[in-house]
Amino acid sequence: MKKLVKIIVVAAFAIGFGVTAQAQDRSASIATNAEVFDAISVANLTSLEFGQVMKGAKKYISLAGDAASSDGEAVSSVGIRAGSFRVNAGAGAAVTLSFNNLSALTLVGEGDNRPTMPILFNQNHLGDPVTTLGYGTSDSDITPLVLGANSIVFPSTSVENGNGTYVYVGATVNPAADQASGEYTGTLTLTATYN
Repeated sequence: MKKLVKIIVVAAFAIGFGVTAQAQDRSASIATNAEVFDAISVANLTSLEFGQVMKGAKKYISLAGDAASSDGEAVSSVGIRAGSFRVNAGAGAAVTLSFNNLSALTLVGEGDNRPTMPILFNQNHLGDPVTTLGYGTSDSDITPLVLGANSIVFPSTSVENGNGTYVYVGATVNPAADQASGEYTGTLTLTATYN
């Protein structure tokens, strides 16, 4: 009997240690990191201006702000200007530059069903492929962009007291031979986001 009591006491004591061992804390650690980037900003600097456009003649504005026309005549340079944006973001970051799908300018005025005039990007007045959307600075070569989304590694260039780049815009308008006279307008929107 004494032997049985000793066995029971030893077993109870062992069970107590076993329960204690099961209640031990278990833990693991993970690293927690964050990489801080400059806030993205996009500013419109200049609007894209075609100036005077002749019916039935394509007019092209280059990234440098030069004009050419498909009618072979001297093209008016009155009021022409290439468009531009300034984009600031973190150097070396993956950034997407996205343009909305602007395909036509609309006659200014009231009401629905106003006439439109096609606008073409990355094509000149002769229909040849050219770069009319691009980014860079005055000290660098222009890197071509396309209408829609463009994923880039953001450059490390100083632009107006911050890390940034300029986005330049040219295009070609294609008025019909019977295009309604008047002022036409549209909006090209550039959106920059971190990937």
